[in-house]
Amino acid sequence: MLKNLTELEQRAVDAEINLADGHPRQRLTEQQEAVAGRFTELFDLARRAPFADVEHAAHTAFFEMLGQRSAPVHSGRAFSVYSSSVATMVVSAVLAERGYSVGLLHPTFDNIHDLLVRVTAVTPVSEDRCAAADLSTVLAAGARCLFVTTPNNPTGWFLDAERFRALAAECAVHGVILCVDASFRGFDTRAQFDHYAILEQTGASYLVIEDTGKLWPFAELKLGFLAVSEDLRPAVEHALSDVLLTVSPFVLKLVEALSVDGRQGGLDRLHTLVAANRERVGKAVAQLDGVQLADGDARVSVSRLAFSHSRQAGAVHDALRVLGVHVLPCAQFHWAHPDEGRHLLRLALCRDSESLATGLSKLVEAHVTVQNAEKGW
Repeated sequence: MLKNLTELEQRAVDAEINLADGHPRQRLTEQQEAVAGRFTELFDLARRAPFADVEHAAHTAFFEMLGQRSAPVHSGRAFSVYSSSVATMVVSAVLAERGYSVGLLHPTFDNIHDLLVRVTAVTPVSEDRCAAADLSTVLAAGARCLFVTTPNNPTGWFLDAERFRALAAECAVHGVILCVDASFRGFDTRAQFDHYAILEQTGASYLVIEDTGKLWPFAELKLGFLAVSEDLRPAVEHALSDVLLTVSPFVLKLVEALSVDGRQGGLDRLHTLVAANRERVGKAVAQLDGVQLADGDARVSVSRLAFSHSRQAGAVHDALRVLGVHVLPCAQFHWAHPDEGRHLLRLALCRDSESLATGLSKLVEAHVTVQNAEKGW
């Protein structure tokens, strides 16, 4: 049985070189070290303040950091959850309760599909159709929700403001709920226009998943958020009650502090790290015959390598594991048509430059080994 992507990532958690999962595993910056040094203070503040005040301050700092000034924080329609996956579970529960099927962006991370398909029918919708605000696939399938990840993992594709507005308007016209997973928004300033202003202006019913877990290397201390339109608020509140009471006020204070740092230069430092590591990957790939970067304009914290054929990609993946380096195969991202991704491998970029350099050196070694073996194929 084909393992899902999270199962593959779990293998790599304690690997010598983990370039598999997209979680941040680089060293803390000097400014983040200062935040870590405030843990006792933050914990004390979290214990003393009313939870609603702590949550509101964290929401405000996080959404403002990402340019989402119209997010429904003040109206109480932004909810805290443990992670983006928990937010997806809540979304799936809301849709299942209404009997709504879903059109889901393809390709994208497979756990989104897996969580949805347990409770409803899921139809693949291409990036091109979403960019063109073309709901024909969604409507033909009778789906009442379109689920889009922007920026997308693993491709880095995103909807700009004009295309996002057109898609939201079409969803409003046809009575289709627009669900947006914006977990990788923090990496791409082009995707940091105010989505919520557009959603409210178009009158679309919406569910937006936000995430902190990809941004800051704080040992998995993270939160997800789910922001919703007024018409979906009661259903979301009820579905949330089946999952949690509240999140940790300490982690909310941590998110607030890191969001302030992000607004004061922390995001810029993150972008510099990712861009430099993407450039390192490009230089390494330039040495490899029959391999190229798949997503030249991407700015998210992952990079895909396209091999000349799937057998070569699989062999390099296996050779890297022997050398202690874990990367992700991409067939599972193409959850509806796995063969489309078999010639691709994905590398994580939120890593220290030294770790990535070691992994890339072994990538070159693995490719040479596979090339030599290919002569006997």
